[in-house]
Amino acid sequence: MRTLLAITFLAAMLAGCADPVGPPVASDPASGDPVLVIADGDPDVGSGLSVEQALTHRATDDLVSVAGALFVDPDGTARLCDAIAESFPPQCGGARIVVQGLDLDAIANLQTEGDVSWAEGVTLFGSVE
Repeated sequence: MRTLLAITFLAAMLAGCADPVGPPVASDPASGDPVLVIADGDPDVGSGLSVEQALTHRATDDLVSVAGALFVDPDGTARLCDAIAESFPPQCGGARIVVQGLDLDAIANLQTEGDVSWAEGVTLFGSVE
């Protein structure tokens, strides 16, 4: 009986120490989370970092290309996401980073359904701040 209690206690302690599920998520620039600030210029964007890689890049003066699916909330907040949740209209899934300074008119394949706008296969160039 004591062994069972000890195992139960140990399992509960270990569960409390576990890492949270999923990658870090940037959703509110006011909270200090990383933000991708779009840079001027005509870079050779290549395939770009994933959003999760950009989140681990953290703030630097380096300019990077980040690839993902772009989502625009009804309030105009733009997010680049690593995945698209399978729903209609689609939703931002996986790691995400808020995007500032983006000209939405420059996104050729932006689709809108209801109050959700999105575009797949977007590569943006800027600094992670």
